[in-house]
Amino acid sequence: MKWIAILLILGLAGSVGLAGDKKQLSGYAEAGNDNADFIATVFIDASDIRDALGADLPPGYVVARVKAKVKTGDALRLSPDDFTLVSRKNGDRADAIAPSQITSTSALTLRRDTRGRDWAQQTNEPGFIGVGSIKKTDGAKDDTALLAALREKQFPDKDTKDTLEGLVYFSLDASKLKAKDLALVYKGKAGHLSLDFK
Repeated sequence: MKWIAILLILGLAGSVGLAGDKKQLSGYAEAGNDNADFIATVFIDASDIRDALGADLPPGYVVARVKAKVKTGDALRLSPDDFTLVSRKNGDRADAIAPSQITSTSALTLRRDTRGRDWAQQTNEPGFIGVGSIKKTDGAKDDTALLAALREKQFPDKDTKDTLEGLVYFSLDASKLKAKDLALVYKGKAGHLSLDFK
């Protein structure tokens, strides 16, 4: 009977530990100035991305839900292109990408080669590598459905005096990263801000 109780306790402790680890795969951040306030949640885990997007993405993508509130009283142009995702752990940077870049079979995304400058000099190869887009799923119908979901949930590109909210997509290998390793950098009409995830 004692062994059963011990196993139950260990099982509960393990499940709590796993839940704690999973929470570190999504993070929250906020920053603001006199022009606008930004709140963001970053999703690394595939199931969290599915919950946010309503569709599956393959490995190699990170999604951020961004809410921006303009405070100036005048319209400001806000766009997904204003955002860059930065890894403080390995220095990787990823600019926001469009839904069509994710679903296109001919798109090529460039990513910094993390093997470093010394490696590039020794091999005479560039410091960037190409990362192909996702493979075709079960056909054009599935790709069309994914594209529709990506576009529907995407952070808008528009002038606003109020609040905008949506998802921003990044091509970044975060398989060895946690949310606290990432920061979302905003450079746009509202200024320059860094949202550090916790």
